[in-house]
Amino acid sequence: MNKDIRIILVDDDEITRHSLRRMLEEEEDMEVAGDYASAEEAFSQGGMLSADIVLMDTWMPGMNGIEATRRLKRNGVDYDGDVIMLAESVNYQVEALEVGAASYLLKNITRVELAQVIRKVYWSKQSPEGCEGLVKEAVELVVPPPANAAQLLRFMCWLEERLNDNDNHNHASIAQTIGSWDWGAVITILVRPSALVNLLERLENMPEVERVDEEPVAKGVFSSFPKKFGAMWRSSIRSSKRIRVTLKETDTASQGLAAASS
Repeated sequence: MNKDIRIILVDDDEITRHSLRRMLEEEEDMEVAGDYASAEEAFSQGGMLSADIVLMDTWMPGMNGIEATRRLKRNGVDYDGDVIMLAESVNYQVEALEVGAASYLLKNITRVELAQVIRKVYWSKQSPEGCEGLVKEAVELVVPPPANAAQLLRFMCWLEERLNDNDNHNHASIAQTIGSWDWGAVITILVRPSALVNLLERLENMPEVERVDEEPVAKGVFSSFPKKFGAMWRSSIRSSKRIRVTLKETDTASQGLAAASS
C-alpha cells in the first residue's frame, strides 16, 4: 500500500464508535485518525477535513449526519474526501445520497463488507496507476448439489485453507457462505483481480473439481437461490462475477469425510 486510508468516525454512540474502531484497526491499510461524538465537535476540531473517509452516523443530537454531509460536500467546504453514512434503516438513503454521501450502509454490516466499501470509495478517486491490484471485487463461487454432504464439506475446507495459506498474501478472503447440503452453496469471496486467475487455476486442478465455468451474474441455475435463504443473504455485497464449480461424483461419503477431517 502506498498509504493508509485515513478514517474519521462521527457517531454519538460511544459503543458504536469503539466497535467501528476495533473493526477497522484489523485492516492493514486503514488508520482511524479520530472519533467524535458529534458533528459539531468534528467540525470545531477540524477532524473531518483531514480525513480520506468520514464514517458518519445519520441521526445525532444537534447537527445530524445529513446536514453535516451537506455542509462538507455542498456548501463550499474545502474537503476532498468522501462521506459514508451509517444508519439503522434504509429510511434516509435518498437524502444521504442527495447531499453527497458516497455510500449508505446499515450498521449491522460486517467488518469484511465495511472494509470493502471503504476501499472501493477511496480508490475510485485515485489514479488507475495508484489503485491497480488493490481493490478487491466480489466473486460468487456457485457449487451445485454434490454427490454427498462430505464432498461439499471437503471443498469448503480446501477453499478456506487455500485462501489463508502463506502464498495468498491476503489477496482473497471469504465474505459469506449461503447454502445447505441439499441445495448446494454460494460462496462469496473478495479477491483482487490480479489474483483471480491463480485461484481459478487452483480450482481447476483440485482433484474433486469436474469443471469450472464463468456464468452471467444475472442468470444461471442459482439465480433464485438467495431467495430461499433470504434471512441469511446480505444484499450489500454485489458480485461482479459468478463462477460455477461442478464437483465430481464420488462413490462413498466416508471417503469425503475422512479427507475433510485429515
